[in-house]
Amino acid sequence: MIVASTAVLVFRSENPSNGASLGKPFATNSPWNTAISWNAALDPNSSAMSAYASRNGRMYASMGEFGIPIYAADAQTPKYTVQCTQQGWGTCPFSGYQVPIPNGAKPHTGSDGAMVVVDQGANRIYEFWRANQSGSQWTTQWGAINRLDGSGWGGASTGSGASRLAGVIRLAEIRNGVIPHALAVQTDNICAGIFRSPAIKTDGPSTRSDCIPEGARLRLDPTLNLSTLNLAPGVRAVAKAMQQYGAYAMDVGGTSLSVAFELDTQAPAGSIGQVYTSAGLRWDYDGMESIPWKRLQVLR
Repeated sequence: MIVASTAVLVFRSENPSNGASLGKPFATNSPWNTAISWNAALDPNSSAMSAYASRNGRMYASMGEFGIPIYAADAQTPKYTVQCTQQGWGTCPFSGYQVPIPNGAKPHTGSDGAMVVVDQGANRIYEFWRANQSGSQWTTQWGAINRLDGSGWGGASTGSGASRLAGVIRLAEIRNGVIPHALAVQTDNICAGIFRSPAIKTDGPSTRSDCIPEGARLRLDPTLNLSTLNLAPGVRAVAKAMQQYGAYAMDVGGTSLSVAFELDTQAPAGSIGQVYTSAGLRWDYDGMESIPWKRLQVLR
């Protein structure tokens, strides 16, 4: 585990139920918080892997169906004994914990049933995969507990072992126009049986020669002059983060390349929310095709 001497952990609840405006979670030397050097070496297979990832000319923004709901918890938040329904994976990560879950919390509607609860006072992130509430009982197929000042890697709430909070593009970041960390991306071309640090495992199915290992770091060519492109503010923030921090392949997705955003749980049904639309993001799975994704690179 990476341990830092300092970590910026600032929370502000934007409304009673929807989570947390975070500063910069995880250790200052976490892979998620470390910028990429200009001359970082490329993977020998970068061209082939990037060509597959960018083949649609889009990186789809998962803001709705698979957007990540992030909730803040404190000492007054109701607590639950959460049972894991997955058999054969060992001890449930929530065993022995009273897990804080705010009233009104819900997982996203996608098949992952993902949900994140951040308890700053306890320095914990509770991460759910296929969470479900039935009456006063919560279950989850599996999950993880990570530290806010940790590396951002650990557990099994994602295919690679990345924290489910890590890399998520948050509402406050789009509002402010700055994303100061690496992004979390998914692809349907994750390699089977191999992964690379900082990933700790893989759930990949692909045996193609251009498959992308979980833990691989992608970036947008840093020589690309973004000022020459007609980018909406939110899209520009994504492009800039992809140049400065890149993105980690951290899970299997349903398309060649997608990126995780925070779900605006206060948005009207069927809407991605005003924060996103005001920044020029148009709809769930917006492909952000004004970014030249053919300029993707995969680092060594």
